[in-house]
Amino acid sequence: MGQLNRFAPVILLIVVFVLLQPALILVDGRQTPESAAKAFIKDYFYLDPAMEKWLCRQVSENADVVDDYLYQKYIEATQRGFEIEYLRHMFTRLDLTTTSRETQSARVHVTGTTRVAINPVYMLIGRWFGLGQNHPVDVTLDLVEEDGRWRVCGGVLGL
Repeated sequence: MGQLNRFAPVILLIVVFVLLQPALILVDGRQTPESAAKAFIKDYFYLDPAMEKWLCRQVSENADVVDDYLYQKYIEATQRGFEIEYLRHMFTRLDLTTTSRETQSARVHVTGTTRVAINPVYMLIGRWFGLGQNHPVDVTLDLVEEDGRWRVCGGVLGL
């Protein structure tokens, strides 16, 4: 009986872990307006075509709106003598605040700073050694809920 008492805390810990882990995964995986805005704004500044999956039907029904935006960025980069990768930005600080939320819509205010991210490693090293500059971001995004998922519909820069 003494040996069972020695393993009881370990067994209890394993049982709690097995019961609690699925609940935590479900809670963490639930999409909110803030999580959708965060995913979209990161893809937008990194010039990732995956930003299209975060747009509402009203915006994405316009023919190739994301492709047109990325083409504009490509033209801007070539006019400056760069590849498009030189226009990518990654966030060094990102703050999201929900300013209003209703049943099917929300407005999220995004503030933060970005740095040019030709390569994320270069961005990190530049930040450590004070190379490059921070670019402030101050954007308000309007989101709507479509088919149980939050989508960015208004306040989309350049789209």
